[in-house]
Amino acid sequence: NINGALNGYYADRAIAVAEAARQNLIDTGVSPDKITVILNGVDGYRKYGGDEKISAKEEFGVPDNNRVVSIVGRIEEIKGHEYFIKAADTVLRDTENVTFLIVGTGSLEEKYKGLVRSLGRDGDIIFTGYTDKTEAIMNITDIIVNASFGTEATSLSLLEAMSVGVPAVVSDFGGNTGVIDEGKNGFVVPQRDEAALALALKRLLADEELYGQMSVGALRIFGEKFTSIRMTAETEALYLDVIKEKRERSKHGH
Repeated sequence: NINGALNGYYADRAIAVAEAARQNLIDTGVSPDKITVILNGVDGYRKYGGDEKISAKEEFGVPDNNRVVSIVGRIEEIKGHEYFIKAADTVLRDTENVTFLIVGTGSLEEKYKGLVRSLGRDGDIIFTGYTDKTEAIMNITDIIVNASFGTEATSLSLLEAMSVGVPAVVSDFGGNTGVIDEGKNGFVVPQRDEAALALALKRLLADEELYGQMSVGALRIFGEKFTSIRMTAETEALYLDVIKEKRERSKHGH
């Protein structure tokens, strides 16, 4: 890989935003010694009060007393929307008061809208289209899903959801397992497995105590690992380290 070789040659260090991204860099020819993993971080969102939540639900067509399961991202095959929709259909067969949100747009939007129609789930699985109101989405979301089976480093939407105490159900792909600690802030299920996804969602929706523990876990793990302050501090430390190394080398005439 020419890019990998060039990066390996010219870069003093490389930053990977997840363990999976580190492996990708190694595969393209970057020396493992040069790679530092600095996990993505975000500022986090403000938690809405009750009235704000009600009006946000109204805006997205969600009944006031419904719980919400959301998937956020480009509507492309590798993001796993097909498995999300099929899992939603399974959950809805014996679980009341749940709305599923598909947030974003993409080349397969019409195809998946057709799938939802064919399942007779038009009112239960809602396509929001493009929205810049992700803070509102995360505040009405009870469970966030990432069903990717291709191209996933550290999902920013998972981090944003965690910042307001939302547990997750994610596929065992890419950076997802670096964000979700099984049983602590969510569940990890096999990729492309709608039955496993449905089962994990049902467990979280049915068990209030478990849900509460995972919500607290989501906030705690976000605060410990995924804030933008932590990411900035680690990045700054890496740059200072590289500068120090270069100074040392020039002192010794290397």
